[in-house]
This record gives sequence, C-alpha cells and structure tokens, in this order.
Amino acid sequence: MISRLIHYWSTKFITEKLLESPAFHRFATRTHLHISKITEKASPYIDESAKRTEIFVKTFKENLKREAEKTNWPKV
Repeated sequence: MISRLIHYWSTKFITEKLLESPAFHRFATRTHLHISKITEKASPYIDESAKRTEIFVKTFKENLKREAEKTNWPKV
C-alpha cells in the first residue's frame, strides 16, 4: 500500500515537472517531427510490403488448396 502511494506521488511529481519544463517540450516537439518524417518516408515501403504480403497469402492459399485436392485431404 505504501509503495503504491510512493509510486503515485513520484509519478505525479515527475509528470508535473516535465510539463513545466521548456526543454522537455522542445525535446517532445523535435521527437514528434523526426518520427513524422520517418513515417512519411516509410509509407510507400509499407504499402508495397502490404501488397506483396497480400499476393503471397493469396498464392499460398491457392497452392495449399491445390495440394490438398491432389491428396484428397482431409479424407472422409
């Protein structure tokens, strides 16, 4: 119980101090801009990977179905 109180108050204190800090706000802004740029640059690669994955899954299912039909699996 005491440890929870200590944890709560320490977290609250740290959060309040970070919110008051201009340096933390600059850090958060720079980090946000950096992540936004990376996400923007990666977007075409993510889209291409999603398309390739979709094609792979479709082809894999077709091959699996074809092989199952060849062997009459599952046998009833």
